[in-house]
Amino acid sequence: RTFSRRPFRKRRPPFQTSDRVPPRHQSHAARADSAPSAMATRIAKKIVVVGGGNSAGYFARAVVAAGRGADLTVISAEDVLPYERPALTKAFLNETGPARLPGFHTSVGGGGERQNQEWYDANGVEVHLGTRVVSWDAASKTVTTDTSASFGYEKLIVAIGCTALKLPASMGGDLPGVHYVRDHADALALYDAMSKARAPVVIGGGYIGLEAAAAFAARGAKPAVVMMEPHVMARLWTPTIAAHYEALYESKGCVFHKNAKVSAIARGEDGRVKSVELEGGASLPADLVVGGVGAGAVIAPFDALDTTPDARNPGGILVDATFAASGVNVEPKSVYAIGDVAAFPLAFDQNQTVRMEHVAHARASAAHCARCVLAADDDAQTANAPYQYTPYFYSRVFEQADSTRKVAWVFYGLQRGEVVCVGDFAPKLAAFWVNEGVCVGAMLESGTPDEVKTVQAIAEGRPSVDVEKLRACATAEAALSLFA
Repeated sequence: RTFSRRPFRKRRPPFQTSDRVPPRHQSHAARADSAPSAMATRIAKKIVVVGGGNSAGYFARAVVAAGRGADLTVISAEDVLPYERPALTKAFLNETGPARLPGFHTSVGGGGERQNQEWYDANGVEVHLGTRVVSWDAASKTVTTDTSASFGYEKLIVAIGCTALKLPASMGGDLPGVHYVRDHADALALYDAMSKARAPVVIGGGYIGLEAAAAFAARGAKPAVVMMEPHVMARLWTPTIAAHYEALYESKGCVFHKNAKVSAIARGEDGRVKSVELEGGASLPADLVVGGVGAGAVIAPFDALDTTPDARNPGGILVDATFAASGVNVEPKSVYAIGDVAAFPLAFDQNQTVRMEHVAHARASAAHCARCVLAADDDAQTANAPYQYTPYFYSRVFEQADSTRKVAWVFYGLQRGEVVCVGDFAPKLAAFWVNEGVCVGAMLESGTPDEVKTVQAIAEGRPSVDVEKLRACATAEAALSLFA
């Protein structure tokens, strides 16, 4: 299929409220003059993106910025345009003034335009929403949707993200009243249920668990938080760091159940969840449960693409430094995977193969992949440029207007070596990961914009540091000044 100049047609008005569109919606720009004149007569490449999250939206942004919007088709199973997914467990759950679309469509989180329906139309991008790709033929370079429509491509971009892991149905993981947050519809359902919850239970002490617990606590709902680990955020934080945050959550009514395993989610007479049963016999009353037990990289229908030797660690679609994938009958540089689903070589850590389930990587991988895909045939340097990315994680909670203690932390770098924690969490706290005398990672709570830049510079510069001097610092500011 190719594009050609079309006569002018009146453009329909843009969506004014939520930008939600009916399933199977298709849109494209009607005006050929919305694209550069060179694109009106000849399309160099046809690009199909499968997925509708952060990475899909930022890939579209990069393609449009290059004047190539008319080359692009986006196919998304969701019925809303690409958006900034982290909002779903943050401001989206606020009781008062919650974030809603179109307010957080991509690419507002990265400082770009709000890519609403009018933006896609004006830039010639064809979009199919509420449409799921169910099969893929690498040899013929086609994907087929659940509407039996087939799309040919020259470049295929797999941007399907991850799926929320769910507790088994055999233990009550699918009962009415049990929620998981993966997409916009999930978050809407959770928000609607929260107003009626009197005994919420959150399962999981990681990002989703803590952000959901904070949303309940801000409403005065006093959630119980169940986790298998000895403290919150166990994959990143030390017990010392975690203790500060746990104390804050407890002051807001949260009750932690650590080193605890769920044996069952019990059903009430009405068929809905009534309690969460723990191994050892404890029973927690529950009228609403949020499962924040991790994410999985399910790659169907692209199973023929190469994955990592261990399909679970890190799993996902194995790609090179340009995000190009490989597999049976896959022409080199014809299929790419970006965002959470991509297992890529992390140059920051000696090209270790990793997956990064984070919005910063979703944005950055999309932009890098787009540059490689759109590079001219004679520009091998751009087409094969390696991906440079600094691991970065963050969270923000208790940001409601009436909150007396907002939480906003950032982490850059690697979690390796000894951890030195500095500060009293009133409000600042800093931590430094020191490996063989070199600072390879740093975290900061409640930092100023300049201090956050300093933390990033520390992680990227990997300076030598005197651990005893670092330990002797009384404040986060004093510790940061050692690296000035």
